[in-house]
Amino acid sequence: MIRSERGLTVVEILVALVILGIGLLVLAGGSLVVTRDLTRSGLATVANGRAQAKLDELMATAASTSPRCSAASFASSASATTLNKVTLTWTITPNAGAQRTVRVITSYQLPGNRSHTDTLRALIGC
Repeated sequence: MIRSERGLTVVEILVALVILGIGLLVLAGGSLVVTRDLTRSGLATVANGRAQAKLDELMATAASTSPRCSAASFASSASATTLNKVTLTWTITPNAGAQRTVRVITSYQLPGNRSHTDTLRALIGC
């Protein structure tokens, strides 16, 4: 008894190609999301690092004088500074007293021309 060998039909090949195509589209869409999230987290890391560095600088400035917090450079920013796509401003309130609230505000552009702002807040004893 001889069995006839049979190959794939055109319909089976088309169904397999459609399934493969859908799978590739899902993978491509997933990689776009991952790339966007990596870009966003990279910018957030840079912004947080700059904010922390500015906060450390302000804390050192506050501690450098006697009485504390009397240095002329221990003041709110007069204008925003931008470096590596991150804009930085800071405020110090109130202007007198035993404790000051320092807010370091960072903002940066996300993919898709959207803006994101973060605020780092700390209390400094004077």
